[in-house]
Amino acid sequence: MGYRELEPRPSLREHLACVWYQTVGDGEPARVQRVLPDACIDLVWEARGGPSIAGPDTGPVLASLAPGTMIAGARFRPGRGPDVLGVAAHELRDHQPELAAVWGDAAVRRLRESDAAGSLPAMLDLLQREVEARLAPARPADRLAPAALAWARGRRELPRLVADLGIGERQLRRRVEERFGYGPAVLRRVLRLQRLLALAARHPWSLSELALAAGYADQAHMTRECQRLAGLSPGRLLGERPPNAP
Repeated sequence: MGYRELEPRPSLREHLACVWYQTVGDGEPARVQRVLPDACIDLVWEARGGPSIAGPDTGPVLASLAPGTMIAGARFRPGRGPDVLGVAAHELRDHQPELAAVWGDAAVRRLRESDAAGSLPAMLDLLQREVEARLAPARPADRLAPAALAWARGRRELPRLVADLGIGERQLRRRVEERFGYGPAVLRRVLRLQRLLALAARHPWSLSELALAAGYADQAHMTRECQRLAGLSPGRLLGERPPNAP
């Protein structure tokens, strides 16, 4: 069955980019999944273990998947995780804390003591219900988040974003870290890597063409960034990347 992303329920589409699952059959060999930075925070529930949170990463995470693995997940849109989790994104950066540390033991007991474990549809449904239950007391969305995302996906200089928002650069950096887990420069680098992956999945372009289309200065710049963020050269990264990989 592998890895697959699904649409979240309509009430959660403002907050969740997708729900997803990852499986390895009992008769399949163990595998290692390379998970790349994407400016998102995920809820991760392994059927044989406890639920956890995957914070925004600044480098690749190599996840070991044993035979019989069954994982359900919910991925927050960039900048939206703190609204529901009630914790700043930078506190979760490069960490995978247990869900109980953020939502408390009661939420974890509801998941562990339910009959959902072992049924992917039930696990995904229960995860979404837990998120939905926290929407009412969620903090209002920070108006900075969409502006920071638009800036990070473009090529404008940082002072333009500071001027547009009417706040100081230090305050901007602090609030971007609270929302996304890292500062504006790293956010731009992470989103550019994701743009490269999306372009490569759609177009049979050369590496030099992909570099320019994704927003890198040149192919050498793309190579340095892929090594830093993904741990592989662009050629190896794109050659090894399976369809619909996380």
